[in-house]
Order: sequence, then C-alpha cells, then structure tokens
Amino acid sequence: MKKTGIILSLAFFVFAASEAPALQRGAILYHTSKGDTIYGRDAALELPCSAIQMAHREMKSGHVGLYIGEERIIHAVTPTVEETASVNFIPQRDLDEGCRYLGAKVPVNFDAWTEEEVDQLILLAREQVGKPYDIQFRHQKGPDTFTCVGLVEYVYEQLGYNITANEYYPGFDGGRTYTQTYNCESSLWMDWPGVNTFAERAEFSSFEHPLADSLNVGMIHEGGRYMFFPYTQYIQETTVAVATDVPVSGGGVSGGDGGGCFIATAAYGSPLHPHLGLLREFRERYLRTSSAGRLFLAFYERYSPSLAALIDRHEMLRGLTRIALLPVLGLCVVLLKTGPMLLFAFFAALGALVVYRARRGKAPQRV
Repeated sequence: MKKTGIILSLAFFVFAASEAPALQRGAILYHTSKGDTIYGRDAALELPCSAIQMAHREMKSGHVGLYIGEERIIHAVTPTVEETASVNFIPQRDLDEGCRYLGAKVPVNFDAWTEEEVDQLILLAREQVGKPYDIQFRHQKGPDTFTCVGLVEYVYEQLGYNITANEYYPGFDGGRTYTQTYNCESSLWMDWPGVNTFAERAEFSSFEHPLADSLNVGMIHEGGRYMFFPYTQYIQETTVAVATDVPVSGGGVSGGDGGGCFIATAAYGSPLHPHLGLLREFRERYLRTSSAGRLFLAFYERYSPSLAALIDRHEMLRGLTRIALLPVLGLCVVLLKTGPMLLFAFFAALGALVVYRARRGKAPQRV
C-alpha cells in the first residue's frame, strides 16, 4: 500500500509538471541573425554598406517577438505587424542560414502582474497587428509604424513599464563606439569613415552611413541619426531570463527580406520598390486568407529563395523576371482596386462565350 501511494504521488507530480503552465504570456523572445551574428554582441559594430546588402537581410540586428500564449506570437516583420504560430519565430530558412535562439525574458516584477494586466498587454499588441513595418527605422516605437524591438518596447511602455531607458546614446561612456570604413557603390567605392555605436543603457544608438541622409534612415536627434537595436533591449537588467518550453523555430513564415517576396525583391533589387508593396498587399489580402493561398505560400517560401539568389546574380535574368511579373502585377491591380467579383464576372463571361461558340458550331447546317 505504501508503494502504491508513492507511485501515485510520483504520477501526480509528473502529471502536474506536464500540465504546468507553459512559457508565460508576455514573455519576450530573441534570436540572432544570419551566421549567429547580432549587432552589439560582436566586437565590430558594422552595418551593411550597400542598399543591395540591406535588401538581402544583411542588417544582422537580430529579431524580437512577444509571446501571447497558446504557442502564438506577435512580432513586427515586413510588411506588417503579424500574429502567427510561435514556431514561425525562427523560420526554417533562417535556421539554415545560422540564426539562433537567444532566449526568453520577462520583466523582473512579472510575478506581481495580474492576469488582467497581462491580458491588456496582449490586447495592446493585437491592436497593432496589420500596422506597417518601419523599414526606414524612423519611428521604431510607433504609434503608426514599428520595428520588432520597437513594438515590444511600445506595448510595455503603454502599461507603464520601461524595459529600456528612452534616451539617446551618442557614443563613449555607457556603451561602445566603433569606426567603420565603408567602401562600396554607396560611397562611390571610396573610403567613407562612419562612427557607429552600441548603447548599453539607452534605447537609441547613434550611427553614420553614406546612405543615411539620402534614404532618410534612422531617427534624427540633435543632428545625429539613431537606431534602436534588439540586443540593447536584451541585455537590460529590467528583465530576467525564463525557460522556453514552446516551439520557437522551424516554421515556414519569414520576414525581413522584403516580406517573403524573394523573387520580386531580387528582380527589382530592393524591398523598397513600389511594386513590392503591391505584391505584399495582394498576398496579405488574398493568399494568407485562404487555405489554397497559404499552401501556395508555404511552397513558394520553401523553394523560391534559391531561384531568387540565381536571379540576383544575373542582370539578364533580373530583366526577364521583371517582364514576367508584369501580368502578375496587372492582376494584382485589378483584384485590389475592384475586388474579385469583376475578375469572376470576366471569367464567367468568357466561359459563356466559349459555350455559346461551341453550341453554335454544333448547330445543324441548312442546305
């Protein structure tokens, strides 16, 4: 009887452990970029030199997401803030390129948060879903456009919790300073020294880049340009690490490279091209909202990156791809401007015409 009681007790504890709450709602997830690099952790504070490098996900700033429970996350990716399965936090393609999970964190006083406060945090995050990604890093914390780290900082600030001090770091004390020599088409293949920094206690780090003014990249403060990097938020003492017991990698959804429009990004040379916006809008409105569309996207996101890399290496292929995309763009314009009913009416009329011509051809001929 005693043994039976011990066995039952052990079974109860095993069952209780298996049924224990998973990763806390409101936890902040972090991962590195390609090659397991992340700006601020590595010795050199280097930014991509050319616009082409930026277009091909060479920023290497890492990524941040907010866990909202039931193996779901909300994060800011191009083109919009989205809610998705937690397994899509690090897509398989990113895993293959060396992106690695850093861990999850929560505020140091998170045990004192009520369920209602956590619910409000998640509600605030959900209210931002669909808002544009801030591809110029001009308004990282919204309220109308966001970056990944800015989104998380914003929703916590709305509840009165500042993860990172809302300050600007120009260099030297309080972080690290590094001089990068740019030399590419952006600097006309001449040495262009720029001073980049990494803030350890403030949100925004100053940086210099030969394209910063012409592309209007970064926030402007007292004549300098600044950017909020995920690793700055990650190292703050206002948060503590927690165990991750939900899947956070190996999914098929991916952002940060033109919103998954790999072939079009390669063809046009930049995720900022206006045609990319049209394709993204079509994808979000028609493809992600249907089972057939999601199946197509899963297939496309798995096999198109290698084709996009081939296109990117050959100017002739880029030109041919732009021509091939013209009818696709035309179809997108029709559907986005008029809705699917006009296209349905067109095909219905075409089908009726085919049936009419077929019946007319079978009619008996008079002699």
